Order: sequence, then structure tokens, then C-alpha cells
Amino acid sequence: MPFKTPGKTSEYIRGLLELRPADEVERKMAEYADDNMIAVLLPETAAFLRQAVMLKKPSRILEIGTAIGYSGIIMLRAAPPSARLYTVESDEGRISLAKVFFADAGFGGRVVFYAGDSTEIVPNLKGGFDFVFLDGPKAQYCEYLPFLSRVLKPGGVLFCDNVLYEGMVSGEREIKNHKGGLVKKLDLFLHKLMNDVTLDTSILPVGDGVSLSIKLGRKNSEMIK
Repeated sequence: MPFKTPGKTSEYIRGLLELRPADEVERKMAEYADDNMIAVLLPETAAFLRQAVMLKKPSRILEIGTAIGYSGIIMLRAAPPSARLYTVESDEGRISLAKVFFADAGFGGRVVFYAGDSTEIVPNLKGGFDFVFLDGPKAQYCEYLPFLSRVLKPGGVLFCDNVLYEGMVSGEREIKNHKGGLVKKLDLFLHKLMNDVTLDTSILPVGDGVSLSIKLGRKNSEMIK
């Protein structure tokens, strides 16, 4: 798995996760990602995402950042059989590869691709979603937030990956020279999440850092103002 977050705790957790029976398609995808230096979910993040989807039982899932379809397959395996995935990706080559992997996993007919620049697609999204997984361009998380919140149904879940960005956002690790701007944008994003009274948010040091937000109904959001 490329782009590992170092640390004994992470290594220990990943060792435990390896005790789980391996899914053949997911194993092949992880190997492909390793060989081609493609960033996919860290094992502990994948496990947490799987359980979040199992608990929510969404019928409509929105994903920003398809890559090769690794996270999409994890979510569809955890979701009800009728669930559909709507996924955004700008790289045509990765879309073609993801379609092959989705078909191998038996999900070819349950995926809708939005091909193009997410900065153009996200503001124009319509319809309601029960679960949103944000794993696209990190510098755009702040800009995407109001649009994703708008299409998220009350009670829906917004799950965002890489929000602590190798420990640089929290200050655990020194900020690399060329990453300062990105770190500031992610820090701003997390502050906006926590200050949004329409969302109940937790930030967790899982993998590279995740945030999990639940969209509140009008009555609940008014109570916490």
C-alpha cells in the first residue's frame, strides 16, 4: 500500500486487519495501486469507511474522487444491494480501469460516472444523497463543503479522508515547504466543519485523518445554535 502513514500504532492495527479474510478483487486492486503508485485508502481507513456505510445503509452514495474504484467497491459491498454509487473523476484512464474493476466485483450496473473536473461538477450536483465520501482534490475541500452539504439528506453522512494530511495539519509533523498552502486550506476546512450548525462532526486520527459529519434536521440544528 503506497503512501503509508508511519507509526507503530498504525502498523499494529494494519497487522490485525490482515487477519480478516481477503477479498480477491480488493487484493488485486491494492496490488495494482502498489505497483503503479496510486493512492488508495489506507487499511484502517477502509475498515472504518466500510463500517460507516454498513451502519448508515445508504441507497444513494456520492463519491468525489473515483481513482481506480477501490473505495467505491468497498462502499458498495457494505451498502444494501439496491444502493447506487455516483462517482466523480477527471482522469479518463482511471475511469476506464475503474469500470473494469467494478465489473469484476459485480457492480458494473450500479455505478454512475461523472467524468470531468470536480470543481465544475460539484457545484452543479443535484438530488439527495444518503452518504457522501470526499476524497478528491484536498485544496478544494472548503469550496466543496456548501455544495456537498446542500445535496446531503438530513441524517446523511459526510465522510472526508486525508483531513490531517500526514500529521501536518495538527502540527504533529513539520510542514513541508511546498505544502503550507494546502495545510492552511485543510485547517480552514476543519474549522468550517466544526462551526457548521447543520452538521454534527467528529475528527478522528484514523489513517491519514478522517472527518465524519451527520447532517442535522432543522429542529436539531436550531437546538445547537
